[in-house]
Order: sequence, then structure tokens, then C-alpha cells
Amino acid sequence: MRPKFSLLNIPIALVGIALLVFTVRRVGWSEVVSGITSVGWWFGLVVVLGATRMACRSRAWMVCANSPGSGTRDPEAGDRQLRFRDAFGAMLAADALGNLTPLGLLASEPTKIMMTRSRISTVTSVASVTIENACYTASVLVVLLAGTWFFFQRAGVPPALEQLAEVIVVAIVVAAVVGLWLARSQPALLSRFAPLITRLAGRAAVPVDAIREVESRIYGVLGWPLMRLAHVGLWEATFHVFAVAEVWLVLRLLPGAATATIGDAFLLESAGRFVTIAFKFIPYRLGIDEAGSGAVAQAIGMGPAAGVTLALVRRLRILVLNAFGLVRLANG
Repeated sequence: MRPKFSLLNIPIALVGIALLVFTVRRVGWSEVVSGITSVGWWFGLVVVLGATRMACRSRAWMVCANSPGSGTRDPEAGDRQLRFRDAFGAMLAADALGNLTPLGLLASEPTKIMMTRSRISTVTSVASVTIENACYTASVLVVLLAGTWFFFQRAGVPPALEQLAEVIVVAIVVAAVVGLWLARSQPALLSRFAPLITRLAGRAAVPVDAIREVESRIYGVLGWPLMRLAHVGLWEATFHVFAVAEVWLVLRLLPGAATATIGDAFLLESAGRFVTIAFKFIPYRLGIDEAGSGAVAQAIGMGPAAGVTLALVRRLRILVLNAFGLVRLANG
């Protein structure tokens, strides 16, 4: 499948580059270049904030993987636990592959499992990666719902559109509650589709017992102590706090957005999070980030140039961190 995905990358990248050039030309090359230049040496702090966000998710993953005193440690893993340097390195490498290919999560999450298999068992790795992703997705959902509500308050959208958005928000919340209620019955989704999982894994046989163990650990989250759940939630929330701080820092450095507030930063970050999820299949979301960020910045009265420049600065930060991720991947 690699040649097919390589060929697919080419037209996607060309369309993204064309959209990027169009977006930058529309807001003005001089304004964008001036904005990027104004960031200057502060870009180092932007990179640090980005790395800190990855560290927060690494810590959340560690809480999901390591359960001292639970009595359910995998015998295959012995007394070993997922270390921060292993989790952080795998997180950087996975993010790089997820951005470089149109596979998105199908490339990034298996990379985490592969890079930590020498430290913890495959069962522990698969279960913990799945649980952390579920917790992260829940935190993103909260950010998106809050950002949507805040945007409608700021942008002055038509009442009919606002009512439609409220209905959608309520529907999402109800669906989440129903999903949690159904999860309490622990339906055998993975073990029921064991043959399909075996084929997707590309192996002659994936032990059914292993699949059931992964399934059991995932459902086991419902019985976790409240403090452990809070610990994971705190790390995921901190991830978003640092993301908003990164956006606010860049905006304050831009000539046309020096008066930006934390609320402005939160709106642009929530919009960026939506774009990341919706267009994960596009390598580096070329052009999409800039167009989306510019549109939101204009809607809240900041000017599209600030949004486009913000997206470009964050893209440069992603490239720097992805370079470290690829080095980590090359070193095994």
C-alpha cells in the first residue's frame, strides 16, 4: 500500500500548497512576513510550549499504562513500567508520522505501540494507547463545545444558526452519555471481530485471549479510582492550557493582534483543534490551517492576517518537533 499512499500524497500536497499560497496572497505577503519576523527569538519559547504539550499527553499515557498496586499487571511486562522518556519519544515519533502521511491515527497510534513494545507488553501498550486517546478525545470534545458556544457569542451569527448549533451540541452530549451507559454493559466489540482484527494486523493469528485482555482493560477504566481518572484528566486539561498559552503568546507578538485576550486565543485554539481532527488525513493540513485560522480571526474582528500568521508560526513549530520525532524514530 505504500506506493499508493505515496502517489496520493502528491495531489493532496499540491492542492494544499495552492490553498496556502492563495490564502497568504489574499491577506498580503508583506503582512504575513512582518508578523513572522516579529516573533523572532520568541519562536524558541513557542517550540518549548509545543514540546510541553506533548509531554502532558505522555504523562497521561503513563498514568493509563502504569497501575502500581492494582494487582492486574501483565505477567509479560514483569515489573517494568512505561518511562517518561520512552513515552515522550514515542509521542514525538508518532506525531511526525501522523502529520507526514494521510493515514493520520492509523500511522501514529501503531507507532506508539511499536516503539514501546520493548518496555511494556503489547497488551498493555494497546490498551493504554486506546484509553489515553479516549480521554484526549473527551477533552477535545469539551474544548470544541466550549469554543463553539463562545464563538457564537462573539461572532454574532444569525439566531437560526445559533439554535441549530445548540441542538447539535445537545445531541453530542446526549450521544456521549448514551455511549458511557452502553459501555457499562461491556459489549464484546473487539473479541467479536477478532478475525477482522487479525487480518488488519497482517498476522496469521492474533491470540483471542490477548484481544479479550485488551478489551477487559479498556472497560476496566469504568472501575478506576476517581483520583486516577482525575490524574489523567488533569494532564489532558494541561495540554489544552499550554496550547492556549502558545496561541496567546504568538498573537501578542504580532503587530495587528497585540491586544489579543485569552478569550481570543481560546477561540483560535478551539478552531485549530477542530481543523486538526477534521483534516488529519491531509499531510500537515497544508493550507487548511491557514485558511481556517484566518477566517476565525476575521470573524472575531482581529483581521485574517493575524490568523494566517499564527497558523504559519505553529506549522514551523510542528516541523521542528517532527524533525526530533523522526530522529527518535530512526534511532528505534
